[in-house]
Amino acid sequence: MIRIVFIVIIVVSSLVACNKAKEEVIDLNDIIAESDRYKEVDEIVGVDDAIIDSTQLILQSFSENGIDVNSLSVVKKSLFPDRFGPEYSDKYLLENESDTIKYFNWKYTDSSKTVNAFFNWIDNFGTERKSLFIGEEKNLQKEPFLLFVGDTSLIFIEAKESLQLKKWEHYFKKIGYNGEWNYVLQQRKWGKVKWD
Repeated sequence: MIRIVFIVIIVVSSLVACNKAKEEVIDLNDIIAESDRYKEVDEIVGVDDAIIDSTQLILQSFSENGIDVNSLSVVKKSLFPDRFGPEYSDKYLLENESDTIKYFNWKYTDSSKTVNAFFNWIDNFGTERKSLFIGEEKNLQKEPFLLFVGDTSLIFIEAKESLQLKKWEHYFKKIGYNGEWNYVLQQRKWGKVKWD
């Protein structure tokens, strides 16, 4: 009898071992609830086909605010004021029928960074690294330029032929600058720097 019980136990345990229960697969969505701020989306959100080129918007802004520009391109070259960690900068090459204008605008987080960038720059100005003291009138380069220094903005504009200070001051007022510049430097072609 012991043999029969022993054989029954072996047969029952073999049958149980051969008939393993199927593993239950758990879906992650069953465990984690959907967030209120982030909803699962099955569809792919497409990009609008009518993407407007950002350079066209900038070109339009210049034209609408009194600066004649036929074409605009972005300048990627780093300049001296970039060394002082601007929050952002705009660097453009503006072309019209009579001239090519370089427009560089650096925006700093505070006035100390702006002043530091300005004073270091006028101590090493241009390709020849000429130095200029506050109020000094001397020729720094042959091309005409304007340099506007605000509390947190440093704006440099250079042309091949000529620049009109009043036109640019008007432009800056129209785009939201209050017109209270700490320094305004102007140099005509082959002329000397004038301070305002």
